[in-house]
Amino acid sequence: MPSPRLPVQLPITRRWSWRVLLAGLLVFLGLVPGGRALAGPEVLRVRHFTGPDYTRVVLDLSRPCSYEVREIANPRRLVINVRQGAFRLDGSIPVGDGLVKRIRRNEGDERAQVVLDLEGAYTFKSFSLPAADGRPDRVVVDVFRGTGSAADDSAAPEMGTPSTPPLDETPDLAIPAPVDRVGNPFTVIIDPGHGGLDPGAIRSDLQEKDVVLQVSREMARLINQLPGYRAILTRQTDHYPSLARRVDIAREEQGDLFLSVHCNTHRKKSVAGMEVYFLSLQGATDREARELADKENAADMVGLDVRGVHDDLVMSILMDLKMTRVLHESSRLADHMLEAASRSGVVNSRKSKQAEFQVLRNLAMPSALVEIAYLSNPDDYKVLNSPEGRGALAATLVEGVLTWQGDRQALALMGKNLPESWTRKYAVRRGDSLWDLARRHRTTVVEIARRNNLRSRSIQVGQVLSLPDGIPEP
Repeated sequence: MPSPRLPVQLPITRRWSWRVLLAGLLVFLGLVPGGRALAGPEVLRVRHFTGPDYTRVVLDLSRPCSYEVREIANPRRLVINVRQGAFRLDGSIPVGDGLVKRIRRNEGDERAQVVLDLEGAYTFKSFSLPAADGRPDRVVVDVFRGTGSAADDSAAPEMGTPSTPPLDETPDLAIPAPVDRVGNPFTVIIDPGHGGLDPGAIRSDLQEKDVVLQVSREMARLINQLPGYRAILTRQTDHYPSLARRVDIAREEQGDLFLSVHCNTHRKKSVAGMEVYFLSLQGATDREARELADKENAADMVGLDVRGVHDDLVMSILMDLKMTRVLHESSRLADHMLEAASRSGVVNSRKSKQAEFQVLRNLAMPSALVEIAYLSNPDDYKVLNSPEGRGALAATLVEGVLTWQGDRQALALMGKNLPESWTRKYAVRRGDSLWDLARRHRTTVVEIARRNNLRSRSIQVGQVLSLPDGIPEP
């Protein structure tokens, strides 16, 4: 009689290897914890916003998470640990707003860590927000300007038990539009220069930062009343977004046009009128333009070198053929803005110039910096110092945008007409110059040269030029 069969005993090492294989398979399938790439939250991006009294840092997440916020001294910093998290993007993010120096992303085995390097006295508060209205799950940390370190209750680690949000997650950057939008609206990014501790130019009790904010808000109101358009302001209050943040807003909002609004000054009080600058890849067109660009750029260099931050992006843009179109359209936009100024009766038109403004260098969209008028000129000062004058300047800038677009319908809604087309043929006479022709036909030398493909500013007797219709010859 055969002996009973005994259960087969696998060696301990073999049994252990099967368990390892099974556990690995379950992790691979995402059925048990341990596969962080599949089971843990992903930090999609890290955003920041600088307000007058606080800096907000937002972590966009792929799903809800367990997190903690710790305060660490020497050097002072806040650490946000997202358990089992992973980053979609890595690297540090410069801020340099006098409160947060920079934001660093550190990825570890069991967590994704965001570090806020701080400066100055502060307090902080953190909370989380669930996914809603097309926005992902978020962790929000607000760092407030204060007189000491963080409060005791705020400094305690928070593990998924957030407090009620004291503020909206981000400020509303767009003035609400009263018209319905159909399709993708043409988005105009309006950037009021300076702000916060940077007042810009000052004459008497008038500060540049206040004037340009009021003009920009009126521009946004006018644009948002036009079907098919929307306006986004880089700031709506008296605070200073870094140049990098202004660029980021333009990109995040997928802007079609970027306008930075400023006021001008000059040592000679007689100098007056509007000037428009667009990007030069070869340097400024004259010493004054170069000095002005250096002055505007210097405000941001203390905490942030924009060219260093976006250097790879800038290089890729410059290598892209579409930059040629962007520069051409920026030049054409500058001409139309100045033509609108000439027609306005509010401010004189000076000229367009090229300069290497940092806020223009990093944008792959038509862009211009507008010096709307001179605070140092008595007549311009009166315009800038009155609500009526600021409103007229805003309308002039919007008209320039619409004529650049060739939008007859939108201009009609503003009570304006599109300037006549350039079908008139004119034979150059003895004594004519491009300057005289531009003045007589209410256009610019640059526009005549562009429309006639002129390689130089010299013209010959008998040469036939295209000029604007509808304006009688003298």
